[in-house]
Amino acid sequence: MFKLLIPLLGLLLCTACELSKDLKVQNIEGYDFSLFDIQEHCTVKRDGDRHLAILCAKDNLRRLMNSCEGQMTQGLVDPKFYCSGGLWVLNNSCYIKMLDTQKGNIKCKKK
Repeated sequence: MFKLLIPLLGLLLCTACELSKDLKVQNIEGYDFSLFDIQEHCTVKRDGDRHLAILCAKDNLRRLMNSCEGQMTQGLVDPKFYCSGGLWVLNNSCYIKMLDTQKGNIKCKKK
C-alpha cells in the first residue's frame, strides 16, 4: 500500500506544477491582475505610424495602460511591448498580434 502511495503523491505534485503554469493562477508580482486578465480584457489600438495604445476594459488594469506602450519598428509585422516598473515582465511574456491595421490583441504565455 505504501509503495502505491508514493507514485500517486508524485503524480499529484506534478499535476500541481502543470497547473501553476496556467495564466489564471498567479498575479503579476505587485499587481492585482494576472497575464490572463491582460489577455482577456485589454486590446491594442494603433496610435500613429509606429505607436500602439493599450486599452483595458477593467479598472484594475489602468496601471497597465499607463505603464506600457506598444511600438512597431517594421509595421504590423513585429509590434512589441515596452513596459516599465514591475510590468517589465510583459516585455518577455506577451506579444501583440495585430488583427488589422488599426487594432490588435495581446497574447501572453507563462515562462
